[in-house]
Amino acid sequence: MTKPMVFSIAALLLLMSAAGPLSAQPAQDPNNPEDTLPTGEQRDSPQSAYFGKKTDRPVSAHKTNYFSMNGWPEKESSQVKFQISMKFRLLQPDLYVLKYNLFPAYVAYSQKSLWSVGRDSMPFEENNYNPEFFLDYPVRFLSIGRFKARAVTVGLFEHESNGLSGELSRSWNRQYVQIRFALEAREKLEVTNSFLADKAALRIKFWGASGFPSHNAYLRGLGRKDDFLDYVGRGEVAVSVRNFLWRGSLKDHQLDIKTPMFRSHDKDSYEVEFRQQLPYMNFSVYLQYWYGYGETLLRFDQFGRRGFAGLSFSY
Repeated sequence: MTKPMVFSIAALLLLMSAAGPLSAQPAQDPNNPEDTLPTGEQRDSPQSAYFGKKTDRPVSAHKTNYFSMNGWPEKESSQVKFQISMKFRLLQPDLYVLKYNLFPAYVAYSQKSLWSVGRDSMPFEENNYNPEFFLDYPVRFLSIGRFKARAVTVGLFEHESNGLSGELSRSWNRQYVQIRFALEAREKLEVTNSFLADKAALRIKFWGASGFPSHNAYLRGLGRKDDFLDYVGRGEVAVSVRNFLWRGSLKDHQLDIKTPMFRSHDKDSYEVEFRQQLPYMNFSVYLQYWYGYGETLLRFDQFGRRGFAGLSFSY
């Protein structure tokens, strides 16, 4: 494999993204609420009003999709970091037996990869595979002015693994409950595949974890008394803000910050993402800064801080 292939793959992703959605969508009528349904995990706000309508696409983005680098391939330490994530709605909205509104079931798949493009033969350092099965319920139990509860997600099963064997194997399982809150924008925001439909959002996720005894055995072998969950936490909190620069005069950008909860006090971890939509394109300029532990499963006990720049795409 040659290093120019890195740019070839990036160009391919751009072409796929610029081509627009995977399937054609009918023209939207803003006066018809069924035609204004946002899709994707980050389109939290109007989804509760139109949940289960036929305009809800069965396949949509789940987590942020991006392709980024932290240096030119000529530098030995340079890496490409990318993530592909999507979710699939299992049931049709008008299914007679299991109503979609009662059983809003989704399967999702995410993959995060570190690609050492600066080294000879350009090996992949690690791939983290993350399938999950969850129910995503809209809620209306809390509404105080512009502050609203949007959805409760029940994760029946989430698995994450690096696909390696032996001493390098890392995997764990989770069941979780996630609550999403939002602050409505004063003005109507254009809905896209990858940005909030609200001014800001708060996501709180609690999980019960299992299937990681080998991780603790690995730590004991290093003479440490801490636990795997001391690094990755027992939950997560994330905050997103849209169109905040220059008092909102600069449009179509978003800042996302997330950090684990209930971790060890000396094992901080933060992921900061910034995206700026490019005009007439289906992708955004993407910046990421990582600080702390747990960037990938293989590195869960290693402290690091580094930045990446690239493109985020939607579909």
